[in-house]
Amino acid sequence: MTDPTKLASLRASARAGRLDRRRFLMTASAAGISAFAADAMWRKARAAEPKKGGSLTVGADGGATSDTLNPLIAAGADHATIAVLSCYDTLTEMDANGTPQPSLAESWEGSADGTWAFRLRKGVEFHDGSPLTASDVVWSLEQHRGDASKFAEGKQIVGNFDELRADGPDTVIIKQREVNFDLPAHLSSFGLIVGREGTEDWDAGNGTGPYTLEAWEPGVRFAGKKFDGFYRDDQGHFDAVEVFNVTDPTARASGLLSGSLDVIGSPQPSTAGRLGRAPGFSLIEVAGTQHYTTDMRTDTYPFTNAHLRNAVKWGVKRDEIVQKILGGFGTPGNDLPISRNQQFHNDQLEQREYDPEKAKWHLKQAGMDSVDLTFHTSDGAFSGAVNAGVLMKESLEPVGINVTVEREPADGYWSDVWLKVPWCAVYWNGRPTVDWMLTSTYHSSSDWNSTYFSNAEFDRLLGAARGEPDDDKRREMYFEAQRLLWDEGGAVVLAFANILIGASDALGHGPVGVSRRLDDSRITRRWWREA
Repeated sequence: MTDPTKLASLRASARAGRLDRRRFLMTASAAGISAFAADAMWRKARAAEPKKGGSLTVGADGGATSDTLNPLIAAGADHATIAVLSCYDTLTEMDANGTPQPSLAESWEGSADGTWAFRLRKGVEFHDGSPLTASDVVWSLEQHRGDASKFAEGKQIVGNFDELRADGPDTVIIKQREVNFDLPAHLSSFGLIVGREGTEDWDAGNGTGPYTLEAWEPGVRFAGKKFDGFYRDDQGHFDAVEVFNVTDPTARASGLLSGSLDVIGSPQPSTAGRLGRAPGFSLIEVAGTQHYTTDMRTDTYPFTNAHLRNAVKWGVKRDEIVQKILGGFGTPGNDLPISRNQQFHNDQLEQREYDPEKAKWHLKQAGMDSVDLTFHTSDGAFSGAVNAGVLMKESLEPVGINVTVEREPADGYWSDVWLKVPWCAVYWNGRPTVDWMLTSTYHSSSDWNSTYFSNAEFDRLLGAARGEPDDDKRREMYFEAQRLLWDEGGAVVLAFANILIGASDALGHGPVGVSRRLDDSRITRRWWREA
């Protein structure tokens, strides 16, 4: 009898596009599935023909009562971001291969001097019936120039525009101060949504997205209804969607298995395998760019000392965290925010493993025999973050680093703890390009630089690399930037977590995005109900 877990895994792999037909049939044969049955499974899994109608209920996390749909203060946690991208659109979006695809912009052209023309789709309407124009796009992007914008990515991306204007009703012209060939990818950022010119109440949800807002309870629930005037037939398949903020991973799993939720994000790794074995459910796993870190503020004593920071880095058992916190669903980090499968990842740096002697040496170089530190953490940061803190405390104690693990409430963690305390747990959704990830989270000008890392040479390298058309030269610059971060940065990158989604087999989907959890936070747009 064939293991049902293997069957579920095969279906999920085929749906996510991780196996071609030949590899699927070979794997199925090795699992004891007949050629006839395997071929039928393949055709059903890869048919991926979206069906219209039905409803979707999602169990996400990361929500807080302070959440808003306002892109000027977007933080990027799952619950609010799915709500935002259900109602609003960006100019582009990323596919599962990390390539920018048309969204509101149907095409674009760029030149060597950093001038771009984005041509908008015709016939797009806002939920109130107003037609989308280039002026709406220009106005929406312009909002990120002012002091009111707290959205770090938006300020950086739009702040690089020397010129931003409408050229007629359907074309947006952008001229960059510093040439960046990754601009089409950057404009997919979840905070660079387009609203109607003059929008004051973003929480009303008057976008061009597939769903009109029916209910928005920050930190609790979002409900949307299919917008009949939505301009795309390949997205927005449900009649209605609901997204609940369920911070407890056990409650999310119970909701899925009981049928009150159709799909959940970030199931607890220790129990995720059970979801894949449960009849009628699948565990979808993709190796993505999401990573878990503990961020030390390099501007705050004693983390101002690079040797102390390196003592912490060498004193952490990363393999243990992958196994005990991620349940094996991931890979050890190496204090870089770039995953191994991304272009320009620096694979020449030594992999940091637990080495108490090196940790002690760095501590001594910092002028310390021992030190007392407080680590702030919460399972609102990522599932298992509290236990990760305990594991770090245990591994650092023999080094002479005495850690007090301070457990913080999940609600308000991102507004009250992150960016505020000297050392805390953080998770990052990855970014499709190296420049985007490094610039948005480690450049000295970034408002999201939670390590407060400031290195003039690092900043210079990023600026030079993003405008360099020669890939070999770009690689050299990005490698050196990553070396500086590895040597001097304040982030302990514990692990890269595989993206996990627990889903009812009644749902269908195409290849799953790897940049963010829950299919790049576009699950309400991309999935559909099979039955």
